[in-house]
Amino acid sequence: MMKKLQKLRSNLAINIISAVVLLLLIFSLIVSTIGYVSFTNALKREYAETTFHIADTAATLVNGDRIDDYLAEGGTSADYQQSKERLDIYCEKMQVSIVYVIKVDTTDYKRFTSIFNSVGEDTGYTPWEIGYQQDTTNEEYAQIYHDIYSGSLAYGTVYRTKNLNGAPPHITTLAPINNSQGEVVALMCIQRPMEELIEATRPYLINIGISTLLLSLMVAFTSVIYLRKEFVSPLRRVTDEAHRFATENTKGEDFGDISKINEILDLAHSIDIMEVDMLRYIENLTSVTADKERIGTELNVAKIIQENSIPNIFPAFPGRNEFDVYASMTPAKEVGGDFYNFFLIDDDHLAMVIGDVSGKGIPASLFMMLTNILITDRMHQDTTPAAILTSVNESICEHNKADMFVTLWLGVLEISTGKIIAANAGHDDPAIYRKGERFEIVKSKHGLVVGAMSGIQYKNFEIQLNKGDKIFLYTDGVPEATNSDNKLFTLESMVKSLNDAKAQGPQGVLEHIKNSVDAFVGDAPQFDDLTMLCLELKDKDENTLTVDATTDNLQQVTDFVDGILEANGASMKTLMQIDLAVEEIYVNIANYAYGESVGKAEITAAYNDGTITIIFKDSGTPYNPLEKPDPDITLSADEREIGGLGVFLTKKNMDTVSYQYENGYNIFTMTKRI
Repeated sequence: MMKKLQKLRSNLAINIISAVVLLLLIFSLIVSTIGYVSFTNALKREYAETTFHIADTAATLVNGDRIDDYLAEGGTSADYQQSKERLDIYCEKMQVSIVYVIKVDTTDYKRFTSIFNSVGEDTGYTPWEIGYQQDTTNEEYAQIYHDIYSGSLAYGTVYRTKNLNGAPPHITTLAPINNSQGEVVALMCIQRPMEELIEATRPYLINIGISTLLLSLMVAFTSVIYLRKEFVSPLRRVTDEAHRFATENTKGEDFGDISKINEILDLAHSIDIMEVDMLRYIENLTSVTADKERIGTELNVAKIIQENSIPNIFPAFPGRNEFDVYASMTPAKEVGGDFYNFFLIDDDHLAMVIGDVSGKGIPASLFMMLTNILITDRMHQDTTPAAILTSVNESICEHNKADMFVTLWLGVLEISTGKIIAANAGHDDPAIYRKGERFEIVKSKHGLVVGAMSGIQYKNFEIQLNKGDKIFLYTDGVPEATNSDNKLFTLESMVKSLNDAKAQGPQGVLEHIKNSVDAFVGDAPQFDDLTMLCLELKDKDENTLTVDATTDNLQQVTDFVDGILEANGASMKTLMQIDLAVEEIYVNIANYAYGESVGKAEITAAYNDGTITIIFKDSGTPYNPLEKPDPDITLSADEREIGGLGVFLTKKNMDTVSYQYENGYNIFTMTKRI
């Protein structure tokens, strides 16, 4: 029985017919719902207009010039009693629940005072006395009060069907009461039950629902007969043939004219053609797959070569504290045409270059590596950036049959002074951050792109960096990153994102920009390479101390760290915990890093966002103190192995500790939130 049911559920004819019936039933429901909503809205509009006319007429029974007098007299005047009597009669004749007049506190429209209150029979409401005050907790009422008093609304209507505390659903319409000068001095409010509105919609909903359901069933029955003959049976033949071909991979008989429906006929003919084409495709698939695998392997090799042609290990110069540099390149394809490079020409000069080759893929990658090699070769010949670009341009133009070109920004930083001598070949201007200020785009002289025309003479210009300043270089893939709405990230957004991360180091700046671009682009495909470079000229005297690695200098190291901790409000307990950790790590360096000789120890301490980061760096014998297992502190001092307790306490007192050996340096880092 279960197998038969499963077979029926998987039967094409049953599924198509069921879908048609279901769609028709859904259509009936939608039509009924739309009709019901339209009819109800029309009734509600009519109900609201009628209630407004009732309220507008009732407003004429109240003298607007006497509102304040009524309140002052406490409702004892004959004029007030006469108006109240008229409103009571009006409430009864119009068969409404409540007719009431209120004066609203116009300071915030959150409180009103009752002036008249007439209650219909059998409503269950207790009328308010004159002068009764109440807060308006419903924001919808408060807004209507404000709009009527300000004259921006002729009248207001509120439908109440929920949270009624036992009261029946009703409509309340509010109309202005004006004095002889035309000013709104009070509101006439009419509350009217909604039983008539609700009762009027039910027959309509039942009639339209039954009518559309019967019509849908009739259409479904007719459709089933036609679909089975002209659609289901021919399609089953096509399905059976497709299944046979998938199993046997042999050509079957042609279908011929199996249906009057063009789409079914086209599908059958397509199956005939597919069988022929598929057999031909299978014959060629092996050779095509082999070619694709070979191309993929070559692209992967090209990507590795390109990545290795530029510096990609960071920190790039762990032994240099005067500056910090970080760069990244994200190609749009497997390989890209963007590139960056930086290297020390000598101890006091750092070369920086960033470029963007026209085009994408392997040709652009080859052109990029050629340009990079030419620049690097010329840079070591003790010449200026302008002269280097001029020479590289001539070399490229001489053999540039592909008519490719590259934009370049080339600069040489004199580390000791912060002066940059640079030249620009049609590249985007850099963004400069001045310590304590903001990133800004700095305009400079531009020459023609390299490779476009021979005989171009490029010009040098200078940029002065001071301690704490940063320079940000980029390709146009950053500001021109495009999202799914075809909108650009823009230069303005890039500068804003830079300033959001201005307090971070070069790596943090680039990661923030990359995250901002990724969030903006979303799932849209990337059409251009994303390449960035950031350099910071660091003020090493503020955060770094270099001493001879001897125990005699322990107090100097401790005082240096304590000064930063005290300046940032560290508690005495935290200060003592950190001093203990500093002493342990520094004494280890002094005693064991350099053996019998005396080397240097560099201590960097920086406070950022509530966390102190302390880095110890030495060029002594490689040694990772974290590899030693923690001592078993449950044992007595006599039973416990000697050593390891100081590092164990350091790990306990600090939030994080880490060790790495890079470029000949032991680097021990520890952090603690203070």
